[in-house]
Amino acid sequence: MPSAPADRNRAAARRISFELFAGGQLALLDELTTPDFVNHGQTGGVPDADGRASLANAVARVRGGFPDLRYELLHEVAEGDFVVHHLQAQGTHLGEFAGAAPSGRVAQWREVHIMRFEDARMAEQWGVVDRLAVLQQLGLMPVPRRA
Repeated sequence: MPSAPADRNRAAARRISFELFAGGQLALLDELTTPDFVNHGQTGGVPDADGRASLANAVARVRGGFPDLRYELLHEVAEGDFVVHHLQAQGTHLGEFAGAAPSGRVAQWREVHIMRFEDARMAEQWGVVDRLAVLQQLGLMPVPRRA
């Protein structure tokens, strides 16, 4: 049977995915994350790769390239302090992304995010994004020919 903390964490995780990332509501960062938040999934070498700033940077980069970003929640698991989201993302390439000028192309990709919560606030996040699929759909990486 689901516990009250797991239910609160699940609700917070959905707000992070749908309001913060897909909705671009950066004002929610302080409410939804702990002050010492750690982003284990941030791409190395990008600006502001630490703490809450890493999330703000990620939201700005993705929504800057795909301002109509939207998610479909494919799977969700909540147990104890952890929530896992498996998401289908889609957006139209209307802004600079990965060094590429807007193409107007629609891209779809999958993401998996493992989030650890403290008092219904995200304390840690590990994320895997199918960046290759995005780059291929934007014409920035070749799609292998079938043999």
